[in-house]
Amino acid sequence: MQLTDFLSPLPESIFNNINDSSPKTLVNVSDIYIKHLPDLTDVKIAIIGVKEDRIKPNDNGCALAPNDIRKHFYTLVQPKYEVRIADLGNIEPGESISDTLFALNAVLQYLHERNIIALILGGTQELAYAQYTSYQGLKHAINAVVVDAKIDLKQHETDHEQTGFLYKMIAHQPNYLFNIVHMGNQNYFIEQESLDSFEKMNFDLMRLGNIRSKIQETEPLMRNADMLVMSLNSIRAADCPASVDANPNGFFGEEICQLSRYAGMGNDLSTIGFYDLKATNDIDGRSAKLVSQMMWYFIDGVYARKHDYPTTESKDYMIYRTTFQNGDYQIIFYKNTSTDRWWMEIPYPKERSQHKGIFMVPCSYSDYQAALNDEIPDRWMKAYQKLL
Repeated sequence: MQLTDFLSPLPESIFNNINDSSPKTLVNVSDIYIKHLPDLTDVKIAIIGVKEDRIKPNDNGCALAPNDIRKHFYTLVQPKYEVRIADLGNIEPGESISDTLFALNAVLQYLHERNIIALILGGTQELAYAQYTSYQGLKHAINAVVVDAKIDLKQHETDHEQTGFLYKMIAHQPNYLFNIVHMGNQNYFIEQESLDSFEKMNFDLMRLGNIRSKIQETEPLMRNADMLVMSLNSIRAADCPASVDANPNGFFGEEICQLSRYAGMGNDLSTIGFYDLKATNDIDGRSAKLVSQMMWYFIDGVYARKHDYPTTESKDYMIYRTTFQNGDYQIIFYKNTSTDRWWMEIPYPKERSQHKGIFMVPCSYSDYQAALNDEIPDRWMKAYQKLL
């Protein structure tokens, strides 16, 4: 497969008004597909634009977003690390929507094979289905994080392309989906049936209000994610007026940037998609600027990864054993003394434990406190239920 079969170079006009006098500006430290496709040797992060906005009627204008975002992103100064970024240009709309999804899937698989993190600039969030299916050949269960104000689990009766990506992910066969974490949901938009379905499948929900009061609790949920879907509809209209479905409530700009950095720090995360920017509504460029800063924080997080997963050889861990009052069972916690990050053991059911060992789940100090109070952490229980 040749990447040039699916990708088109960027027009030089994107960079006309960028001041590139500083050698540390991202435009000067990134390898950008303008005339020649970048060499991917030693590249850590690849940027891909997807100019698709035909899936739903209200999405018209999202195809212009990738290049608008780039105009602001490349004016930023690189983080303190020496970054290795390649911009692979854009996937143009195919003859059909399925053609576009196929192209995105193929490009992402190519990057998976080379352990390159893919940063996708949508386009609309329905592209996330191709983001998910790109993992099918990797032969391991996938943890997905979705940041959005709404949960759409409805199946369209006549047009499969109109069915929401979450439903498609859950219904996809073969099934390699282990968990979905949905963040930022605003329940006055969501039917109770959808919330109940999420709970029955032991997926994780973290409402906007809960995140606002304890945003640090999102970090463990991001830590073992493989993919992240970031809808700009989750951000309040004052900070992101050009989202497809702008509303008065949502994340503040600094909150969504914090979530982006947490995502970058997740050791397993290999794709992130920024979706639902309706560029035709971005009159003052405020929304594209915010996305460019979210990208910056994500990249900063990638270069700050700790790689501190507990192993038998690890010496930087304190082990805490909490025994419940009835004495029947205990939960074992691990705290990294260098990073202050926590994990807890989940025992596989007996019929599986002989060849599976122990399952480790990222957690926080609050989970340890709950266990000390003789409460089984909700995170522990949901993970255990998935292993049954």
